[in-house]
Amino acid sequence: MRKVLILAILLPLFSMLYGQEKITANDIIEPYTGKFRPAVNMGYYYPWTDEQLADLAAGNTNEGIKGIGARAMRPALFEFFLEEHGYDIRVPAFEHYKSLGMKEHTVFVGYPSDEHRETIEYCNGYRSEVFANLYEDIWDDGENGTPVNDKNYYALYLYKMVTKYKEYVKFWEIWNEPDFDHTFSKGWLPETEEGNWWKNNPDPCDYALRAPVFNYIRMLRISYEVIKFVDPEAYVATGGLGYASFIDVILRNTDNPNNGEVSEEYPLAGGAYFDVLSYHSYPHVENLRWWNNDLGGFEYSRNSDTAANGVIQKQEEFRAVLESYGYDGETYPQKEWIITEANTPRKAFGDYMGSEESQINFLMKSLAYCPRNYIHQFHMYNLGESATYDDATSEFQLMGLYEKLENTPYGEQVETNAGFAYKTSSDILYGSRFDPLRTQKLELPDNIKGGAYKDRNGKRFYVLWAETQMDNSELSSATYSFPSYLSIRRLEKTAWDYSKTGVRQKVEPKQIHLTGTPIFLYEDNPPLEFDPEVEVTFAEFKCFPNPFNEQATISFEVDKYSKISLQIYNPQGFLVKNLIKKEYYPKGMHYVDFEEIIPPGIYYLRLKIGQLIYIKKITRIED
Repeated sequence: MRKVLILAILLPLFSMLYGQEKITANDIIEPYTGKFRPAVNMGYYYPWTDEQLADLAAGNTNEGIKGIGARAMRPALFEFFLEEHGYDIRVPAFEHYKSLGMKEHTVFVGYPSDEHRETIEYCNGYRSEVFANLYEDIWDDGENGTPVNDKNYYALYLYKMVTKYKEYVKFWEIWNEPDFDHTFSKGWLPETEEGNWWKNNPDPCDYALRAPVFNYIRMLRISYEVIKFVDPEAYVATGGLGYASFIDVILRNTDNPNNGEVSEEYPLAGGAYFDVLSYHSYPHVENLRWWNNDLGGFEYSRNSDTAANGVIQKQEEFRAVLESYGYDGETYPQKEWIITEANTPRKAFGDYMGSEESQINFLMKSLAYCPRNYIHQFHMYNLGESATYDDATSEFQLMGLYEKLENTPYGEQVETNAGFAYKTSSDILYGSRFDPLRTQKLELPDNIKGGAYKDRNGKRFYVLWAETQMDNSELSSATYSFPSYLSIRRLEKTAWDYSKTGVRQKVEPKQIHLTGTPIFLYEDNPPLEFDPEVEVTFAEFKCFPNPFNEQATISFEVDKYSKISLQIYNPQGFLVKNLIKKEYYPKGMHYVDFEEIIPPGIYYLRLKIGQLIYIKKITRIED
C-alpha cells in the first residue's frame, strides 16, 4: 500500500517533467562543481575481492596499505550479474569504498542476461548484444509497483539499479566502448575514405553492439529518462568512446529504428540524451606516428609529451564534433568530460612506445592536464598488471599500478613505480583548480610545460617539466626562474616518488633544473609582514597622484623626532622596494619622491613611525 501511495504522489510530478514536454540535455546540463578525482579501473584478479582491491586503490590505514591515491573507481553493474545474484549484491562493496573516502564513482552499465537479450542476428552468425524490448514504452501507470514499464527490460534494470546505488554513483556510463571497431578499419577513417562513419552508420557486423546504432541511441534515451527520474543530480555519460566519427553518428541520428529519422515519436537526436562525453585514450596506438609520403613510411614521436598532448587532442576532436551540432554553450549546453580508460605500457612491444620512465611521465602530465581542461575524472586502465614483466606479450598486460596481482596474497602486492608516481600526483592534484592568470604570469618558455594551480585547501602550487621532443626518448633538460615580480622567496619541491620516499626538498625560485619528469612546487614563503585588511592609515599619510604612472610623491607628518621605515609591498605581502629603512626624521611634514618602474597593479605603502604602523593602498597604471 505504501508503494502505491508513493507512486500516486510521484507520478503527477513525473508527468510534468517527463510528459509531452520532456526536459533533455538540449535544455540543461548542470555544470559539474565537484572535485577533480584521479581514479582507477579495478579489474579482476583471482582470488582478490572488490573490497581488497579498493584497499589497494585508495589505501587502508587499518591494513597498513598506502594505496595509489584513487578518489573514485569505475566498477561495473551488469544486468546479467545483478539478475543472477540480486540487486543488493554490491552494496557492501560500495559501502566499503565509501569508508575509504572514495565517492562519486563512475559505473558502466548494460550487458543483459540471456533471458533479456535480443535473439536477432543483425549480422549473420552473431547474436545482437543489446537488450530485447528496447522499443517497448518506457513508462506505464505503475501497475507493477514501479513507474517504468516492466516489459522494457533495460528500463526496469536501470530503475532498480540506480535506486539501489544512486548515493554512491555520480556518472552512469552507458555500455563500455560501444564504438569498438571489430574491423579496426572503419572508425578512424576520414570522411574522404569509403566506408567511413562520418557519412555512413556503422554496420552491425563492424562494431561492438552487433545491432543497428539506433539501438544504442535508444539506450541513451531510456537511460536519460530513467536515471534523471530516480536521481536528477546524476550524470548520464556515453560509454568510453574511441572515435570522433561515432559521436557524429550519435548526434546526427535519433533512436528511430527507421534509419534514425526525425519523427513525432522520435523528435531528437542522440545528443539530447547524455550530459557527459566519456572517452578512452591509449596514445601509444593512436597518435604517436603518422604517414610520410616522402619517406614512404611512418614518422614517430614516441615520448610522454606527445602522448599526453594526444589525450587533450582527442578531447578537442570530440569537442569539434559537438560544437558542429550546436553543443557550444549557446545553442545547446556544453557537455561535461571524463576519461575512463588511459595509460601507456612500461615496456615496448613492436613499434609502440613503452618504458617505465615514459609511463610515469605520461601519467603525471595527463593528470596535470585534466583540471585545466575541465576533465573531472581520470581513470587508469587497470589497478594491476595481468602478467609479469618478462612474460608479458601485449602492452595491455603492463599498464597497471601494481605488479601481477593474480594469485598474489593480500598484503604481498608490489607497487610499480607508476603506482608511486600516481599516488604522489593524485594526493596533490585531487580537488585542484587550474589558475590560468597565474600561469600566464609564469612566462614559461616554449620548452617548459606546466602551470599554476590551487589545491583543494586553496594553497598555490606549480607543476613544471622540460618538454620531451625526441622519438623514443624521455631525455630533456631546461632551467627555469620564477619572475621576480611574483615575489616568490622559497619553494618546496615534491618529486614523482614522494609517496615512496617521503622526502621533500627546499629550493630557491631561480635556476630550477627541470627534466621530462614533472615536479610539484609549493610556495613556502614566511608569514606576511602585514595584513592590509586589518592595518590602518591616517590623514597625513598620502600618495600623489594615486593612481600614478611612473612617478609619485609620498608624504607623511610626524609630531616628534621619530624612527621611520617606509616600504612598498605587493598584495601578497611581499617586499617590492625599501624607500626608508630605519632612519630618524624630525618633527614636521616630509616628502619622498618615488620614481621606480614597477609592473602595473595594486600595491601597499607600509609606514612605520616608532612602533605604530600605517598602510596606504596605491595603484600603478599603464603608461
